[in-house]
Amino acid sequence: MRPPKLTDKQKDRLRILEPKLKIAIADRDFETAKRLVVDLQTVLRKTGHLTRLLQSKNRLYELALELDELEFAIRGLEGNRKLVSDRTRLYLEATALLAICYLRKEEIEKAKPLIKEVLHNDSVIKSERTRSKFRKEIIDRFNEETALYSLKNKEEEQFTEEELEKEIVKLVTRKTESEIYLSLGRSVPQHTKYLLFQVHEFSTKQLPSAERLALPSPEEKIKDKEVGKTVFQSVKRVLYNSLCDPKSEIYQVWFKNGMGMVLSKNYIRSAVIACLASLGIGIKMISATIIALIMKFGLEVYCEKYKPADLMELRGK
Repeated sequence: MRPPKLTDKQKDRLRILEPKLKIAIADRDFETAKRLVVDLQTVLRKTGHLTRLLQSKNRLYELALELDELEFAIRGLEGNRKLVSDRTRLYLEATALLAICYLRKEEIEKAKPLIKEVLHNDSVIKSERTRSKFRKEIIDRFNEETALYSLKNKEEEQFTEEELEKEIVKLVTRKTESEIYLSLGRSVPQHTKYLLFQVHEFSTKQLPSAERLALPSPEEKIKDKEVGKTVFQSVKRVLYNSLCDPKSEIYQVWFKNGMGMVLSKNYIRSAVIACLASLGIGIKMISATIIALIMKFGLEVYCEKYKPADLMELRGK
């Protein structure tokens, strides 16, 4: 049974609250986002407009996930899955986000049935082409999450500032982009490669053969260059705001004074090291190669090409 049409009063409130929620999520303002979702619940729940409310809740739980508020996200996503049919896009998105929560906790066995459910679901996305594209993108996301969060709390003796500078200069001036990806992959521990193989193999086994053959095999996925690309892609989720947010110091310096000033002040180096340190990633060659790749691309290209997409944004593609 469909809910009644929204009243003019509800529409007026939604025109205020929903854009505010979008801004709070873009600004990663968790407390404001939580308050706005409570306000939206007050507007929508009493008249049974559950779908619209749960879309906002999924977005809040995705923000919680990004801010490492994993238990909050898990409770909320589990609740959302109970409230909607498993034949809806909302259910598919909540399930995929819940799988990512468990990948971030390195609880692979808890993630697997959720991954299977996401990739077996043929009833939600009707177009075969769109469904195939979604599955490829979500498998890439599962791989990136596995790679990034398996590197947490892996530390070693760090480069001195002088050693790091020399390594970056060597990488930028003597190696191609492809060779830097190779160096990055070689610096990744075997534990990460093992988990990446496990998750990619499990994910691709859920696909029809034609879709599976269009993706790299698990053996190809753990070759050094492929691992390097996966790790570099994964880091964008924590690094992008520091480098590319128009309000950030780096972006302001770049916009006003150009790339030369950004490089001379070592802004990129400082941002990368700080972001990796916040995740507990202390493998020195990982930071050196990521800094070198961003310098190779240039900040403008990096910010345009590597903007991370939220899972909830995929439905608009």
